[in-house]
Amino acid sequence: MLTNIYLLVQASSFLVCILLYRWLKNTPFKYFLPFLLLTLTVELIGYYLITKGIRNYTLFNVFTTIEFIFYSFLFSKHLKTTLFKKLTIGFIPFYAFMVFLNLQFVQGYNNFHTYTFLLGSFFVVLFCCLFFYESVLPEHLDHPLAKQPFFWVCTGLLLFYMGSVIINALFEYLRSYDLQQEGKKIYGIINQSLNVVLYSAFIYAFILCRKTKKTYSSQ
Repeated sequence: MLTNIYLLVQASSFLVCILLYRWLKNTPFKYFLPFLLLTLTVELIGYYLITKGIRNYTLFNVFTTIEFIFYSFLFSKHLKTTLFKKLTIGFIPFYAFMVFLNLQFVQGYNNFHTYTFLLGSFFVVLFCCLFFYESVLPEHLDHPLAKQPFFWVCTGLLLFYMGSVIINALFEYLRSYDLQQEGKKIYGIINQSLNVVLYSAFIYAFILCRKTKKTYSSQ
């Protein structure tokens, strides 16, 4: 049931992105359209593979790597401090290389890349903190955070990846105590719930882009 809900929320975020694209196309949010199409496609393929008893680790190893690179690119478009922007851009080749090393020499291609996933999660949380730091600087206080679309994207990412760090650590713990089956169930429930939060935040951010554009055009 929860799987159906989070897939529905993902599909809804893609649909809202299409419907509001005229307000997004001149902003960095335009990149969400191909990204969400890829996300939905991967999720559906992954779900199909699971129903057939086929492991989908390789599929999600590739996708989550692209996902972290996309979010890093997105932060480079929203962060204003030169050092912060360079950090997000420099993270892209660094992370791709670390994933390659992990899959090639450590965890292998037939397992989920938990080590580099945790690394990517850490950096996304860091980038979120950098965005919030910039947002409370005196020169930016005239822009209410709650009315900034990227604030909601950032909040969704922060909650999702902080939660992901916890459940990945929990899964490793359960697996070490021969509770892998129960661990998978717990992991699935929490991960799907976090996905609902994340993509709901995306939807609200897209809607807010439209409201923001209308406000600017009426001034």
